[in-house]
Amino acid sequence: MLYEKVKKTIQDHSLLKRGDTVICAVSGGADSMCLLTLMLKLSKEMDLTVAAANLNHCLRGPESDGDSQFVETVCEIKGVPFYGKRVDVALTARARGLSLEEAGREERYKFFDELSAQLGGAKIATGHNLSDNAETIIFRLARGSGAKGLCGIRYSRDNIIRPLLDATRKEIEAYLVDNAVMWREDSSNSQLCYSRNKIRHAVIPRLEEIQPAAVEKIVSCGHSIAEDEEYLSSLAEKLLSSAFVDEDEYSTSAILGAPPPIARRAAAKLLENWGAKDITQEKIMSFLDLCSKPSGKRMDLSGGAYVLRSFYTVLRQTRQTERGFSYTLKPGQTLRHEDWELSIRLSDQRPPRGANCVAVFDPNQLFGSFTVRSRQDGDRIKLRGGGSKKLQDLFVDQKIPLSMRSRVPVILKGEEVIFVPPYRRTPRYQPDPEAKSFLIIEYKEIKEDEK
Repeated sequence: MLYEKVKKTIQDHSLLKRGDTVICAVSGGADSMCLLTLMLKLSKEMDLTVAAANLNHCLRGPESDGDSQFVETVCEIKGVPFYGKRVDVALTARARGLSLEEAGREERYKFFDELSAQLGGAKIATGHNLSDNAETIIFRLARGSGAKGLCGIRYSRDNIIRPLLDATRKEIEAYLVDNAVMWREDSSNSQLCYSRNKIRHAVIPRLEEIQPAAVEKIVSCGHSIAEDEEYLSSLAEKLLSSAFVDEDEYSTSAILGAPPPIARRAAAKLLENWGAKDITQEKIMSFLDLCSKPSGKRMDLSGGAYVLRSFYTVLRQTRQTERGFSYTLKPGQTLRHEDWELSIRLSDQRPPRGANCVAVFDPNQLFGSFTVRSRQDGDRIKLRGGGSKKLQDLFVDQKIPLSMRSRVPVILKGEEVIFVPPYRRTPRYQPDPEAKSFLIIEYKEIKEDEK
């Protein structure tokens, strides 16, 4: 009996507890009318407060309006609180650059979340069933999803619950007929222009010719994958902890040194955390391939963000994280910037030779103010014996990670780079051996406990 099966699903997966408020997402179709009917019956046993929510997508004109009116009328007859809303999903999809399915889904769950908050954190019950789950797994398989996608639809997510997930569409329709429950057919469900409808009306029937219980077998396979995925994902989390270098930066050797199933899941988790959309197996493999590429290669994410391959790491970057700095500094002043400090002073004592963090110049050749800024394209510094070197090449030679290069101070007099502490200073403007006064630029890294 379907009612007992749904009760078992709720109990096995702790979807509801006595006294809960549950909002049923009701479109007027068979699944949602079955859901509402079963929740009302269960409310007597579990002291549930049941309400109904309907979002009119405005995609089918009078038919959409008729569906919403039907649901509202049923709720009025049964004494169920009804919450309805109209959204022009087609307009929303165009404005956001989404498909109709994506826009509809976003608007539905936005509406449900608002209602849940309004009703004190109520559970949202949707009518997803076993057949929907099988179709989802097939759809994701065809798109090249990883194992996480092949787990299928979850019984719960946050405040969303799916009590019908163990029931087939045939069972649901049989229950409605046996209990004289009316429903409305969505005409778009028969249109083969939608991918899911092609799977429902063309793919599933062919699979059932091969294996009559194909739907149940596909979902059972998804459950097995989900169990494996949970364990492997826990190992991937441990891998990411060991690979962590800094905020949004991870060791490539740690990731590539892990067994492939763990590395792939770690890559998927990073991409998800970094805002990547539609994480397919192809995208995961592109990320892992990037980990073995030369420093400087990148992989686009979304919203202007990208993954950057540095010397020993991969890191997430955006245009905002690349922003530079620029200051004016005069002798007698000290500049403190994030993780370093820079001072310029005049002295009658020459500092000891060989200190990388100190540059000494002739104050008669260099005077006035200096510019301290982050690197810019085309920056060069003079070399001893003639010629010059690009700072980009200097940083590569010194194996400075890309993520750190914008933090290195570049000191200029006018347009000329004279000091890039602690890596290189210009050989020009040196004091004479008999000099009695010196212009000293000193660089100091700030320790964590000094910040």
